[in-house]
Amino acid sequence: MKCLIVDDEEMAVKVIESHISRINGLEVTGIYYNAMDAFSAMQKEPVDILFLDIQMPKLTGLSLLQMLAVRPHVILTTAHREFALDGFNFDVVDYLLKPISFDRFLKAIGKVFRLEKTAMPMAGTLVSETPRPEPPFFYIKSDRKFIKILVEEVVYIESLRNHIKVVTDNGNFISLLSISQLEEKLSQQHFVRIHRSYIVPLSRIKQFSQTQVTILNHELPIGSLYRESVMKRLNGNLI
Repeated sequence: MKCLIVDDEEMAVKVIESHISRINGLEVTGIYYNAMDAFSAMQKEPVDILFLDIQMPKLTGLSLLQMLAVRPHVILTTAHREFALDGFNFDVVDYLLKPISFDRFLKAIGKVFRLEKTAMPMAGTLVSETPRPEPPFFYIKSDRKFIKILVEEVVYIESLRNHIKVVTDNGNFISLLSISQLEEKLSQQHFVRIHRSYIVPLSRIKQFSQTQVTILNHELPIGSLYRESVMKRLNGNLI
């Protein structure tokens, strides 16, 4: 599998390059120290795995992802933990915090191999099983930790002034984030904002009217400012 490394830190590049050299089936086909050069190279020759730093001058790694019409498997490599949520909204394979240990690197590559459904030699072993791809998810920061939230487990999201409450099948999580900030980051494929105080997952809506939606035993209001867009989304599934 062809690998491209994009990072403005020479030491970080050397670490990733060294890790790649220890895994059979991977080869480095390009190293770039800025995102613009990497973008130009990927238009000419596609790659299988992109090791991408986030914080780079002129153009960030996330901006590069937005520019790519077709993305390879992306593994983010960064020293900044706070960008985790932004990264996973691009459906990246993994998020590696520097300094990157070989064990953690190996785990990320294992995810790529599983997604490719390929049994490949990896540091003396074989990946023999191919699990189903992981369901969609996102991260929120709650109680000084990044909590992984599966989209399928979200019941609804409620605004609490400058906080949000994410209600899930497995409990509630409070995060210091405005509902509008979260709305910008959530996938519109899975969620719809129905009120200034509520965002709901489309798949969990059991019934709806012009004024409210029902999810489990929760009846949530549809705000007048959102009614037209909500009805348009929901009516699109009528038969």
